[in-house]
Amino acid sequence: MTTQTLAGATGAPDRPPTSSWCAECDGRPCQSVEAFPAGNPRALSDADRLAATTGCGAHVHFAARGDQFVVVLPITGVAA
Repeated sequence: MTTQTLAGATGAPDRPPTSSWCAECDGRPCQSVEAFPAGNPRALSDADRLAATTGCGAHVHFAARGDQFVVVLPITGVAA
């Protein structure tokens, strides 16, 4: 299952932040907040910190296609 995303600020659709199933999103669409290249040794801790300070259900996905950790916000009120 691919997690869908809504259009970004430019109106262009965002890439799905992950191609795997996420228990927190459970198939609901989500909005990408920020991506951290996985090659950076601090990427996961930086992404976790941003997700924690963002709140509102923000959490981290790993996007294998871009080799990056992506902080996402689930879109509430939208069915899977």
